Amino acid sequence: MCDKKISIVGAGMGTAEQLTGLGSLRLREAQVVVGAPRLTEGLSGELSGHAVLASHRTGEIVEFLNKEKWTRAVFLVSGDTGFYSAASGAAAAFEEQGWETELVPGISSMSWFTAKLGKNWQNMAVLSCHGRDVDPADWVRCHRESFLLLGGKIGVRELCAALLEGGLSDCRLWIGENLAAAEERIEAGSPEQILLSDTNRPFGSLCCAVAENTRAVNAAFCSFGLPDSAFVRGKVPMTKSEVRALSLTKLGLWPGAVCFDVGSGTGSVSVEMGLALKAWGAGQVYAVEKKEEALGLTRVNGERLLGNWKGFHVVPGSAPEAFAGLPAPTHVFVGGSGGALLPVVEQILEKAPGARIVVNAVTPETMAELLQCRKRFRFAVWEMIQVRVDTFRTAGNYHMPCAGNPVCIALMQNPQPGEGAL
Repeated sequence: MCDKKISIVGAGMGTAEQLTGLGSLRLREAQVVVGAPRLTEGLSGELSGHAVLASHRTGEIVEFLNKEKWTRAVFLVSGDTGFYSAASGAAAAFEEQGWETELVPGISSMSWFTAKLGKNWQNMAVLSCHGRDVDPADWVRCHRESFLLLGGKIGVRELCAALLEGGLSDCRLWIGENLAAAEERIEAGSPEQILLSDTNRPFGSLCCAVAENTRAVNAAFCSFGLPDSAFVRGKVPMTKSEVRALSLTKLGLWPGAVCFDVGSGTGSVSVEMGLALKAWGAGQVYAVEKKEEALGLTRVNGERLLGNWKGFHVVPGSAPEAFAGLPAPTHVFVGGSGGALLPVVEQILEKAPGARIVVNAVTPETMAELLQCRKRFRFAVWEMIQVRVDTFRTAGNYHMPCAGNPVCIALMQNPQPGEGAL
């Protein structure tokens, strides 16, 4: 058994209050303590009677430890030993010198900062900008919630400038500096507001940030528009591949979205919603359909393409009555409303006033209902386009176009108060 043991202790933010009980015990047991000056100074009250080396350089530390016959040592690292820590590289160097190593986890800057903000961090995407060549704007663009360790070439000012240049001016930032210290500073706002704050009172070089981007499109999911042949169709109408891809792109899903597919038919739209949310690791899909054959096809296609994913739900019944008992949606696709588009939209807005709604319309009657919805609810976000997809078939040595039906795609969100509105 090795007679020399070094405990690599996560020291949290660097004060005695952030040490875990086990970390404090290992300090009391140690003969010698090494670590960066910021940590040894912050924990000076805990180090009385210990030999101390204030250094973070592994080579210098190894040379120092080898000069004496110590058998119990502690190497202090900031935050947590498993969160962008020097612990792994140091452990290998110590083991080469015959030391048995132990990792003692601590409180990471991420857990401390998000707790101060009252936020959960389990769905945050983590990026360290410290000493790395990264694009923080691209990262924030692809994730609804991000935690960023800043430093090196990318500080607070560089982060805000990158977000503004990347068209992300409407994301929200929280910046943390000197966490857990008496001079702890936490500020929130848009990139432009944080830039102004930095101009008036510059942030230091080592900060962390939380970014929230409600328009995020996660790069883990490639694209919409599976070929029509991917679905079992029967005699039920189906939203075709190209129209489906355009409609879902307009819908703008994000990780954790709660989606309704109203009049699911074969389930092609709800299944593609599910594929995106399954890839992102969070979200729910509710496919609402009243016809028995269509219900069966939605179930079959869901099972074929989504497997046993628990976020896919088939809801029998007519809309809007079938919405009873369902959670508030964030995104709604209406492929068929049976002539009841106005009450369907009204019920959606009662459950979720900010829901993003996309409607497909083929007949003039449904288009007229769309215009009634616009007049009734006065949506702040309103787009209405018409597309037609033509395919080609071979005829001898020629290719003949096969005209498709024009489809109107409408996007609506955020009803406004006033005359004729809710």
